[in-house]
Parts: sequence; C-alpha cells; structure tokens
Amino acid sequence: MNDVTRAVVVARTPDGPPAPEDFEVVEVPIAAAVEDQVVVRVDVLSLDPYLRSLLGGAHLDDPPVAPGQVVPGRSVATVVESRSTEVPVGATVLAETGWRELAVLPAAAVSPVSVPDGVPDSAMLGPLGMPGLTAYAAHVRHLTPGAGETVVVGSATGGVGSVAGHLASLAGARTIGIVGNATKVELARSLGYDEVVVRTAPDWVEALHAASPDRVDCYLHMGDQATLDGVVEHLAVGARVSLCGLIDQSNGAPPTRLRAGALMAARATVHGMVVHDHADLAADHVDRVAALLATRRLTLLEDRYSGLESAGAAFAALMSGRNRGKVVVAVSKESQS
Repeated sequence: MNDVTRAVVVARTPDGPPAPEDFEVVEVPIAAAVEDQVVVRVDVLSLDPYLRSLLGGAHLDDPPVAPGQVVPGRSVATVVESRSTEVPVGATVLAETGWRELAVLPAAAVSPVSVPDGVPDSAMLGPLGMPGLTAYAAHVRHLTPGAGETVVVGSATGGVGSVAGHLASLAGARTIGIVGNATKVELARSLGYDEVVVRTAPDWVEALHAASPDRVDCYLHMGDQATLDGVVEHLAVGARVSLCGLIDQSNGAPPTRLRAGALMAARATVHGMVVHDHADLAADHVDRVAALLATRRLTLLEDRYSGLESAGAAFAALMSGRNRGKVVVAVSKESQS
C-alpha cells in the first residue's frame, strides 16, 4: 500500500461563506494497518452544513478544524485491506474518513452498508443517513403534523428538506417548501410540495400568507434570520417549531434571535434539533425511509460532484444555497463511472 494518500485540508479559515480557495488538495501520510484495523477506499463522500461550524470552531463541543488539517467527513467506502476477522476485503461500509482517498480505521469504527435493491449505496449519506434521520426525528418528535395541518420546510430541496416534505405529505399535511431562488421552484414541486415560496422574492411574506391562509402549524427551520422571522410571525395557535439549521450564522452572521412575542401569541413550542440526540430512532428511520425509496414514493435527490478536487467548490455551493439535493462527491474512479 502507498504511504501517502490525497486529502483535502483547510487552506485558510473561511471568512463568511466558504470559497473553493479555502481548501487545498495535498498528499498526507497514511500508516500501515495493524491488527483490528482496515484500509478503506473512499467511494462517495458526504458534504454537510455542520462542517462550516467546525471550521469556525463553533460546533457544539467539537474542536475547530484548523488550517492544515484534513476536513472531517463521512463516506461510503470499500475495504481494500483488512487486519480484522470481522470486516472482509471488498465490504462496502459507512465510515468517518474525512475528505481523503484512503483511510486507515479501526474495524469497529466502520458499519456495513445495506440498502434495498435498486437504491444506490450513497443513499446512506442522504435519506438513510444523518440528513434523513434529522428529518425523521423532527417529524416524529418535534413537529408531529396531523392531517390537514400546514407544514413549512426551509431549504426544501436540500438533503433534510427533501425528506421532511415527503414525511409531512404522507401524514396528510399540506406542505409549503421554502427555496432560495426561482430556479428551485419546479424542483420543489417535483418533490411533492403543495406550495413553494421563494424567500429571496420581495413579496415572499405575502406569498407565504397566501399559501397558508390558516397560518402555519409546523415549521422546520433551516435558513436565515429573515426567513425565521417571517414564518414565526405567521404561526397558528399551538404551532411547533424545530430549529434544525442556522446557515447564515454558520457563515458569520450575527446570532440568530427568536421573536418571543410572536411565539407567545401562538402558544408555540420550539425545539432545538441536534440529530445525535435521536440515535435511538435510527433503526425505525432506516426501515421506513428505505421502504419509501424502494417503492419510489421518496425521491433520492443528489447533487453529485466528481473527484476529490471538486470538494471545496461543492462545499462552497452548498453553503451558499446553490445545491439541489444532498451534496456528495464521487471520489474513487469506480464511483465516478
């Protein structure tokens, strides 16, 4: 095995929204595998918004990722060398590899990938992975929409939003997707949203009111301060809000504030979403969402890039809202074919 591998490191800490130039592809050392370790080839890499907080040193209690360090990240990978009796060569696994081509990991740190026939393995990074679990947990524990209620989902065409909208529709709710620009309207409609509002339009608040004349019963927030304010001011009595993502704050905007008066008037319940709190739902989530994928009742929406060198640009697009679905990077040549 080679003693180096290509990886993406932080070239400089982003100031505001990340740019491709904030990342650099370099060669980094890779150690030989020892007992109970495996070497994996990264096939498809997941890019996730929480990484922006890590780059700024403000993600929960996690240490910041400094310039020169490999960017963390989860991937679907293939075991190419094994010093473990539990994980054979050739196995497809899910692992925290970071943005690199090869990784040496403890065998206990990789999980076998199992998806329904006809569903690509990369679904484990999206609908069947952390974004899907986030949507599922928010649906069953925070929002709990009933038939006829109105559910608003921010970032409706992203990795979380594309699953959340489906789940709300299946519960019999009316769904309103919020998107960042007019080019995403038809995409959101293709995902099953009943109405779509473009948050950058000058009359977006009026459009939201027209789409929800009885106000908003459930809101999954993944947007900026202005979007949060506009929806919270239009909540129905007894509304439920799940705060899932603060993308503008991640990019350096001032701390997000809640409009207490509007929440009080609506007698609303507000939940903070940290997906790691809901690991006990993982099996139920995979069972239900895998069945939806297998029967084509849920669309696997991926924004797929090719080659490790594209990861920086892909992440910049994600954090500026230019993505159309779950953002992944096909790293290995086998996954690019």
